[in-house]
Amino acid sequence: MRTTLFTPSKYICGMVASLIIFLAGGWLILAPFALGYQPYGAAWVSQTTNDFATGISVAVVALVSFAFFFLSLLGALRAAGVLVTGPRAQAPMTQAPTTQQSDLDRTLSTLAAALTADLTARRQAGSNQQTDQSMEQLTDRRDA
Repeated sequence: MRTTLFTPSKYICGMVASLIIFLAGGWLILAPFALGYQPYGAAWVSQTTNDFATGISVAVVALVSFAFFFLSLLGALRAAGVLVTGPRAQAPMTQAPTTQQSDLDRTLSTLAAALTADLTARRQAGSNQQTDQSMEQLTDRRDA
């Protein structure tokens, strides 16, 4: 198995940056209420709506980027041989389908043998009839 040089710094820096951006998105969501430019119990002003919508979108993008960096880190660890993927669980093979398959094979081989015998018998009977018909035609021509 080919191993690669593992440098986790780019993944960790990306995850830290994603978390900082997530905190910035959270601050955008909380800022109108924490700083007091959104009056308590009043309808939301355009600044509050803008900060809230921008904060949610920034937080979602930060979480998605954190997930991508984390999955990339796991892939790099597997490629470097640090993490080993466990064997996949496979369903145990049962013996019942194997015996049914052999019964099917026996049935098909018996059917094929019977069809072969029937075709051979028909060909022989057909060639005998053709020989008899050609002999009759030859005798009819000689008689004429």
